[in-house]
Amino acid sequence: MSPESTAVGAPLEEFLRSKSKGGEESGNYRRNLERCLEDFLAWLEADSRSGTTFDEIGERTFRRYARELTTRDLTPGTIRTYYAQVSAYIGWCVREGLLEVNYAQRNVAKEPLPENNGRRSGDQQAWTDEHRLLITRHVDEQAHDAADEKGFGAIKEFRDRALVYVLCYSGVRGGEIFADPKDDRRNGLRWGDVSLEDQKMTVLAKKQDWSDRSLTKQAINPMLRYRNILDPASDDWPVFPTFHLPSLYETLRTGLRDVHSWSTDDIETFVDELTGQTEVFEALREYDLPPTSINTDGARRIMRRLCEEANLELEGKHGYLAPHGGRRGAGEVMVRQRGFTAAARLLDNSEEVVRKSYSHIEAKEMAEDAGNAFSEHDQ
Repeated sequence: MSPESTAVGAPLEEFLRSKSKGGEESGNYRRNLERCLEDFLAWLEADSRSGTTFDEIGERTFRRYARELTTRDLTPGTIRTYYAQVSAYIGWCVREGLLEVNYAQRNVAKEPLPENNGRRSGDQQAWTDEHRLLITRHVDEQAHDAADEKGFGAIKEFRDRALVYVLCYSGVRGGEIFADPKDDRRNGLRWGDVSLEDQKMTVLAKKQDWSDRSLTKQAINPMLRYRNILDPASDDWPVFPTFHLPSLYETLRTGLRDVHSWSTDDIETFVDELTGQTEVFEALREYDLPPTSINTDGARRIMRRLCEEANLELEGKHGYLAPHGGRRGAGEVMVRQRGFTAAARLLDNSEEVVRKSYSHIEAKEMAEDAGNAFSEHDQ
């Protein structure tokens, strides 16, 4: 078999070993790199216009992948990082003699990527005060109406309300509270990770360690009301479960079979008598079978739906309040009201990163202060 006909993913493990610090197969860098490359390989396999061997890929392959990255809910910097990691892998494969040239570095391939210096710190979506007012008012009304009409059936509306308040006021990353199909460790925030009394939630942070994040007073009541209606059977239940009915039925069937050792006939007889999300949730609760958590894509779909219902239209690539915009908006408030150090603590980031991300705020304040200084000088 010639090197060119080798599967693109075949040398992945050897590449990762070469990048592991000290020759060890561990570390945050290696895990992040592996996830990124596995994502690329999964996309490559799903892309009907690309092959999966080195002799079947070219600059157009990477152009399509670059364009694919720009359609995701990622910051320009994250898009460039993901692409750079893929390019590094391809470059290593070139040096190993598996490919003649690193097509990922061709200009035509990189053209869809966002400009390296084309985004100012204030250009990313950040939920404004008006956004927070409109979206929280909408979910408040939805939950109030549902509680009167549906009783227990209102859990979906109360889940959406709690989700919006957490995104609005906690500064948490979506990836820290929603499931990630590509990372088994990220299976969504669990009730056992939440302490409403201490106003905190424990999440697997971006830097791959467990971190306590704040739940502000604005989010406590929505979370408390929601927990009372949901009535999770155990601490292992996700805070934001999916309401996708086929997924709920699958969870129920699998649990009755694997956990409770029911026969296939008994399972189907039992499941056939259930109708709708309410009865399925009651069955999951009765048999202590946690439903699955929504993932990041599911959270984006929820926010898109809520914005449509609230007639809230935004300009830009999203057209709706994307989850990451809630974090950005919380950062804006903290920087303006409490400064960069406090904002860095809330966002679980370094002060250096926060200063860079929100430098537009400091620049405006400096301009006002400098203007006042010149006015005072000229008097």
